[in-house]
Amino acid sequence: MKISVTMTARDLFQFSLYNSYSGFSGAFNVIFTLGALAILAVTWNWETINVYQRILLVFCALIFTVVQPLMLDRKAKQQAGAIGFSAPLNLTLGDEKIDVEKAGMTGELFWNQVWKVVRIKSMYIIKTGPVHGYLIPNRSIEGREQELVEILKKNLPESKRKGLRP
Repeated sequence: MKISVTMTARDLFQFSLYNSYSGFSGAFNVIFTLGALAILAVTWNWETINVYQRILLVFCALIFTVVQPLMLDRKAKQQAGAIGFSAPLNLTLGDEKIDVEKAGMTGELFWNQVWKVVRIKSMYIIKTGPVHGYLIPNRSIEGREQELVEILKKNLPESKRKGLRP
């Protein structure tokens, strides 16, 4: 199966959000934000809490829900503006490996080198490690999603697949 992927800043942003808010870090972010909001709500009328402490609690509540996503969006836009970013990434998924080509450079990724494949709402991510991977936006496989899922299921054990539809 051949797939040509042209990345956008939005694709990078969604991948960054997934990496930032999944797993332990996502749980920590939610607990931290809820804790800050709870403390802020409970102590709002206390006279012993000064305005600077309230501002700090508001900042703590906003850091993972507003500030971090804005920073990730800015970073994605900067990366999207980099030289060579707009060149399409061509993936050929075979029985033994994934051939990769971008701007005349080639490489190969054997199936046993794939760390995990994750399906999120807007894309499939072929992860090669905790924070790196090949992004396959849904628009790149429009009408061929079932074919991709079958190849992934055929070549990867269930423990390396997350969220794939049957």
